[in-house]
Amino acid sequence: MRLTLKNEDFSERQIKILNLLFEKEYQQKELQEELNTSAPNLYYHLNRLEELNLIKKETLFKVGNVKINQISLNPAALQQIRKIIRKKVTHFTLITGFGSLKTGYRVPDLVLKILKKYKYLVKRIVCFTTPDGAEKRKEYIDKEDLMDIDELIIYPYKEYRYIDSPFFSKIEQVISEEMKVADIIIDLTPLSKLFSLKLLELANKYLLPCVYLGLDEEEKDKLFWMADMKIEGLIQNFN
Repeated sequence: MRLTLKNEDFSERQIKILNLLFEKEYQQKELQEELNTSAPNLYYHLNRLEELNLIKKETLFKVGNVKINQISLNPAALQQIRKIIRKKVTHFTLITGFGSLKTGYRVPDLVLKILKKYKYLVKRIVCFTTPDGAEKRKEYIDKEDLMDIDELIIYPYKEYRYIDSPFFSKIEQVISEEMKVADIIIDLTPLSKLFSLKLLELANKYLLPCVYLGLDEEEKDKLFWMADMKIEGLIQNFN
């Protein structure tokens, strides 16, 4: 069962720790110096935050009985942490993509149009695509008055079809960074099936809503919300 945590559930020092870690990772000793506190006091507060799965400790190395720990926020809790430290946002980032087949280059525009219809304030669009997809969209951008993409990330199509590709680490990095400043909506529609499965996996991890662009009974564009869908475990290669 997931707890609903509020600012009032934490001490002033714990809020300060979360604020500092929201900006960057710290070694435990550095964090102690930044807070001007004792090692036992910091240990107490870090344990509390770790128990609630808000932070992560990684032992970089050990010298005798002394551990050198790196402290960072749990990426899966970023949106929850934003609420705890009262970093409010009122807008969304749409994580989507498009390809070059038929009118696939129009997917971001169609999804955004429907989201705006339902009053979602999307201020930033991050798109994954292929070189062919980017070229095709460029060809039609003026003809069809397509919107500008805030961040366009381009990989060859094959990179979306195998697990060890650079895309798989890049997409999580992108989502983590965007979650610091906005709520996220993930579009599962474009590119390969593996692309969609990876996005769904990350949506489960970060508790993010997903949409899929389909058609209604009248053959009109319709967004299907898929926030409650689950993927069991992590995507893995077959042996």
